[in-house]
Amino acid sequence: MSELKTARELILEVLMREKKALTPKEIQRLTNLNYNTVRGRLQDLKKKGLVVKTETGWIYKEYA
Repeated sequence: MSELKTARELILEVLMREKKALTPKEIQRLTNLNYNTVRGRLQDLKKKGLVVKTETGWIYKEYA
């Protein structure tokens, strides 16, 4: 089994750690993921009900 985390896991970890809304660009900078990957995975996480889009960015649902 691979120890590498998926893009979704990395994004969730960052949002949970920061406890505030982040833009895709900020998430990209903190995770070193491709910007388009970040945007796509945020949409996936939104569909799963794990993140919420606000006026200032994306936030983990529990902190919204």
